[in-house]
Amino acid sequence: MSASGTIGSISVHGAELSRRSVLAMGGVLMVGFGIAPTDDAQAAGTTLNPKLSGSWLEIRPDNKVLIRTGKCDFGQSSIYTAYRQIVAEELDLPFEAVTTVVTGDTDRTPDGGGTFDLLGSGTPNLRKVAAYTREALLELASQRLSVAKDKLTIQDGIVSGAGKQISYGELVKDQSFRLTIPVKGELTSIFGLVVDGNPPLKPVSDYKIVGKPFKNSVVVPKVTAKETWVTNVKLPGMLHARTIHPKSLGSMLVAAGQLDKGKFPTAQLVVKGNLVAVVSPSEWEAVQASRQVAAATKWSDWKGLPGTSGLFDHLRKNADWKAVPVDRSKPSGGDVPAAMAGAAKKHSASYEVPYLKHAPIGPTMALADARPDGSVTLHSHTQNPQALRGQIALMLGIPVGKVVIRTYSGAGHYGRSNGGNAGAEDEAVLLSKALGKPVRVQWMRAEDMQWSTQSSAAFSEISIGLDANGKIAAYEADHYMPAMQDDRPIGAVLAGLPTMPAPNEKAKDLYTTANSISDDWVYDVVPNLDERARGTWQVGQRESPLNVGLRNHSMRTPGQFQQNFPREVAMSEAAALAGADPLQFRIDHAKAERLKSLLERLRAESGWQTRPSPNPQAASGDMLRGQGVSVMLRAGSYWACACKIALTPSTGQITVEKITMAVDPGIVVNPLQLKRQVEGGTMMGVSEALYEEVAFDESAVTTQDWRSYPILKMGDIPEVKVVLVNRPEVGSYGQGSEGANALAAPAIAAAVFDATGKPARRLPLKPAYVMSLLRA
Repeated sequence: MSASGTIGSISVHGAELSRRSVLAMGGVLMVGFGIAPTDDAQAAGTTLNPKLSGSWLEIRPDNKVLIRTGKCDFGQSSIYTAYRQIVAEELDLPFEAVTTVVTGDTDRTPDGGGTFDLLGSGTPNLRKVAAYTREALLELASQRLSVAKDKLTIQDGIVSGAGKQISYGELVKDQSFRLTIPVKGELTSIFGLVVDGNPPLKPVSDYKIVGKPFKNSVVVPKVTAKETWVTNVKLPGMLHARTIHPKSLGSMLVAAGQLDKGKFPTAQLVVKGNLVAVVSPSEWEAVQASRQVAAATKWSDWKGLPGTSGLFDHLRKNADWKAVPVDRSKPSGGDVPAAMAGAAKKHSASYEVPYLKHAPIGPTMALADARPDGSVTLHSHTQNPQALRGQIALMLGIPVGKVVIRTYSGAGHYGRSNGGNAGAEDEAVLLSKALGKPVRVQWMRAEDMQWSTQSSAAFSEISIGLDANGKIAAYEADHYMPAMQDDRPIGAVLAGLPTMPAPNEKAKDLYTTANSISDDWVYDVVPNLDERARGTWQVGQRESPLNVGLRNHSMRTPGQFQQNFPREVAMSEAAALAGADPLQFRIDHAKAERLKSLLERLRAESGWQTRPSPNPQAASGDMLRGQGVSVMLRAGSYWACACKIALTPSTGQITVEKITMAVDPGIVVNPLQLKRQVEGGTMMGVSEALYEEVAFDESAVTTQDWRSYPILKMGDIPEVKVVLVNRPEVGSYGQGSEGANALAAPAIAAAVFDATGKPARRLPLKPAYVMSLLRA
């Protein structure tokens, strides 16, 4: 035994296993990770120190397992089902043995990173951690049983060999082990830490748990009201706040209104730069008092936006698309100009996607407790607690180790907080620090619509040249989109406090104004291809004295949604120009057998009518009927969608009657949960296609409620059929929570064209727009 109490060490495929002195009670295999702390982000008590044990996974003496992940559940269910299945599979344990899942909280989880692409990278952190752990347990068992490691087998957490056996729990009982695992990355970045190295992963052919339809363990507590939602968190002495934001996206505070203490005796007025708030022990008093103060508050006037109706004219004529480099897709090649010049037929058109809101059913809220010692505990519903932690520390000028983020269930807002904040968090912290008490900030519906970020608007110019045989000889696309990832906390911006920079032309990666090709090319038969992506500043940002403008942020299937819609609608129009069935047209231009097979499956499952568009028999009584198709490759998953619509020509109203969504993600981890994810994404996509668009005038967002921003209602939900194609031989996990929402829109637009012969090239497909098409 060394002086430190450590008994030897063993190398485990790049990790290191060490055994410390025998414990008096219990025992556990505590799996940590090795990365030297670079700052005080690892301060004791505020996060799991990389050099401490137990950061990722614990195996208990009773053979039960606890896992930890910095990801948060937003309804996808992957964390409570797929992650448990993957860990159980790698450890050769029953699914039920993984009993505890700790998520999100920065002082109780190790890795950080946004809640997105939960499986898409193919090897989530916990899979590698479990693989390292299995190998370490085999090393321990080999020593305890005196049997060579390669002669041992594992079943249900029991290691056997040479007629002997021992459970995982018995191996760790009354012992203390540390497994040090290589890790890289930045804890408080949008991507967090990543487990490094290449431990031997369990062969897919040996899978017994992955692929089974286990139920989501968090459904019951949510349905029975036992789950703690962020809106229900309370602290002793807590105050309630309502913030008063500027009247426009460029207005500066002239004078805050006087608080009527006669009417609101316990309320307080707080002013921080251009951020005004009213705080009270009573939430209702805070609401009433904030309305009184807001009515009397004076702001400067500002006009710097083109308005909804002038948006795309502004983007085409006034936006600077030359300040940042143009991105070209990797498959681009050939001689597009020559092929276009020699094309027998040519299709050219412009396509438009509006601003979309994340629009959570419940507006953003947060509860902050800033204490006299400079520490802050923030209770929130965020997709990226560690990144939020970094933002709060930056705003206050304090070490990251002083900030703890606790997370809870809340309303989904896919993408809005993947960089940290959703809107109310920093405001709650500023008010708590100013008043020395816990403060709960709840945005009202209008604020949530008007001051939250939105998904970027975009437009695309597509040209397709066909040869004499009706095959695509050349494809050319220019995709234009303002910067997408503005992660600045809005309260800090208004208060004039430090934040990360706004998206700009000098930034790199996510925070640049440059655009990039996000829609993977799938039509590999096309010989000549040129796809270009062009970016610019957020609309109104440089004109606004606040440096705000229309702040954009990633939303489900970010970037790819804006590029896939024009591509897939254009493909359907090109098929019509060629006199070809649009589904077969796609098969004829694809090489990937997974995609071709998926489209054939879609044809069979959806009841697709093989024929060219427009539909020669579209008229059906007082209705017109059509069908449409779309495809996508995202994060290793192939997607295909077919829909059938009915359109009332007298009103322009579209009814989606049936939508079939087929997905080949490679390995289907949990078919029950994947089906739920696809259904949810599909409904989101139908809503975006038919209803959703952010409205704004020259000064501000005018969308403020569900009437001005309608979404899909229960009565509008179509028949949904989900087709899952499991391909274990692919060897990786694709993703199912994204893709479906993006595919619905181009399929529905193609169905409108099929029903009417009129191309629908912008979203949303509201009756007024459809009527304008019919009159054209």
